[in-house]
Amino acid sequence: MSRPRNFPFEPGPFGAPPPEHRRRQTDDPLGRVIFPTTDEVVLAVRYDDVRAMLGSPSFSVEALQLGHADAPLALARSAPRRMVGSLMNTDPPDHTRLRRIVIGLFTPARIEELRPRALRLANDLIDDMAAPPADFIEAFAAPFSAHLLLDILGTPDHGREDVIRHFGSFMFTSSLTLVERMKQAGEFNRHVIALLMKARSARSVRGLVGTLANAREEEGRLTEEELHGLIYAIVTVGHGTAVAMMARAACTLLRHPDQFSLLSDPSQVPSAVEELLRLDIPGEGGQPRVATEDVALPSGTIPKGATVVPSIASANRDESRFIDPDAFDIHRSPNPHMAFGYGHHHCLGASLARMQLQVMVQQFAGRVPTLRLAVPAEELVYANNGATRGLTSLPVTFDAPRPQ
Repeated sequence: MSRPRNFPFEPGPFGAPPPEHRRRQTDDPLGRVIFPTTDEVVLAVRYDDVRAMLGSPSFSVEALQLGHADAPLALARSAPRRMVGSLMNTDPPDHTRLRRIVIGLFTPARIEELRPRALRLANDLIDDMAAPPADFIEAFAAPFSAHLLLDILGTPDHGREDVIRHFGSFMFTSSLTLVERMKQAGEFNRHVIALLMKARSARSVRGLVGTLANAREEEGRLTEEELHGLIYAIVTVGHGTAVAMMARAACTLLRHPDQFSLLSDPSQVPSAVEELLRLDIPGEGGQPRVATEDVALPSGTIPKGATVVPSIASANRDESRFIDPDAFDIHRSPNPHMAFGYGHHHCLGASLARMQLQVMVQQFAGRVPTLRLAVPAEELVYANNGATRGLTSLPVTFDAPRPQ
């Protein structure tokens, strides 16, 4: 038997999922790979296997926490301590309890209340974009995501720019050094602590921080570790993933100007966004899980104690589920992608991410139809750290935006 290949694999063109995924979908759908931590794990690449796995209660993300009997030691040690007790690293019933505390802030109806604010913010950022060329990430995606997350956190408008400067530590493709990331993360943490102190003393902070402070202080439904873990996870994943996704989506649109031009019709935007989500998930998209018993998946049985990585990026391009899966088609229907996962770990911020992308696409297609890449697409640089395949920058050029 040949030695398992090292993971992550070399990505495809323009940061696409690795071509190795397609081979494995046919020949080795539940094959083993070697993680950077040196752990040997199973990689699930077919749509039906990934969906069944994500929907099964027999796979545990909690088991990867250090100290659990079934946890691969190196993989567990690499997990950020600040993620312990977060939604990402807990199983039911704790996951259910934590999700119920914050879900009210992320319902589709609640996120729709943010849409007018998002539209104003997008228009302001477009108006403020410096003369071309500009970096789409720096000029639009990063501040757009940061301001909306601060709205959800409950951060007042005054003094916000100081806080946003520290968001670089949460950018998966940031060029900051580890020391700079740690410094900015520390500054952001101090901001959160100040908000918590204000919420606890004056009961005047709304949004996520106020909700969590109330759950901790008055209702006893939250430990201190869980409180900070929730905030850290929501901001890290919410900002880093959102920025990477917006940049990849913009790049895909600009590489397909014929389809971008169709989006001046707002009715076409929702379908286009779903296709962008399917194609451009910025990474493999699934957390490793440990099988708590022998589990039968469509392509084979996972033995108890095995660690499995569900590749949502591969599942979203499975030929058995999607016709011409590598093609970008804004009219694709049906489009049962799993960009936001599946089952009880379905992404809490799915409605927010959809709304952000819809606003971004609608405003640039309507106001900046001349938006185009400032460099050949082949020269764009993608960071590939295993968790995320995101653009390090996205140079764009454009004619003057149309008036609001």
